[in-house]
Amino acid sequence: MSAAPSARAREWATQAVQWNPARTAVKRGVHAYAAARGRGLQLTGRVPEIGNIFAASSPKAGSQWMKALFDHPVVRSHTGLFTLPQLDYQQTPHKRFPAGTFVPGIYAGYDEFLEIPRLRPRRVVYMFRDPRDLVVSGYYSAVKTHRPTHLAEVERVRDEIRALPFDEGLLLLIEDAAPRLREIETWVDVDDPDVASFRLEDVNADPRHWVALMLKHCGVSLSPDELETVLHDVSREALQARDLAQREAGSESHYRVDRKTFRDVFKPEHHAALEAIAPGLAERLGYPSD
Repeated sequence: MSAAPSARAREWATQAVQWNPARTAVKRGVHAYAAARGRGLQLTGRVPEIGNIFAASSPKAGSQWMKALFDHPVVRSHTGLFTLPQLDYQQTPHKRFPAGTFVPGIYAGYDEFLEIPRLRPRRVVYMFRDPRDLVVSGYYSAVKTHRPTHLAEVERVRDEIRALPFDEGLLLLIEDAAPRLREIETWVDVDDPDVASFRLEDVNADPRHWVALMLKHCGVSLSPDELETVLHDVSREALQARDLAQREAGSESHYRVDRKTFRDVFKPEHHAALEAIAPGLAERLGYPSD
């Protein structure tokens, strides 16, 4: 398989599939292409040393940012990986991923992730976020900024949350997020050389330090100029502008302008609801209790 068609297909997948709404059938077609590409790499002995990179997290914990980072042309030029369009991998926990691919959007517990066959050297980047801010961000995504999902049950819950007063809607969102919160718990203190975990707040505070470590874990060492280019292109402002350019005029971006935190909106009942689902999770992740 020649390099030029592979590059063109990768660019098409990035622009047409990952950043715009896409039908599952189209995404599966790109997965089929990636599988054929992977077989070609294996037959010719050109599989990258790290044959798969996985970006894992809970939704609203930087998953879109990680996708932008590892799909950046500069980073791809170092990894040699093709970025797969995101699918619900929990529906196929034993899925075999093609050689030479970056897999974004692994929303699963660590035990579920281990069900994915390890066919070649791989790396996993797991991103934590303060679970209290996670659910606040999830609330605003559900009621305002997330595009329609075309999943009837998800849209039913979103409509139910929208119909409630804020405090009640946030409580419902916390209850609905229980499976995700319990998945996060399974990644705390994981001792696995393939896995490196980070906190979104740390990355935001010092991106040069943490992004360099994240990439190093995945076998990537960028020059200072390359790192600055990547950081500029995956900054919140750059991603927000790109997201807005793909939405209808007047729409709000996936990257909120009104960035309320749990300290602005949580009441005792919200703290209690979260604690009942995942006791002590914030403290276990090193976040202050207040």
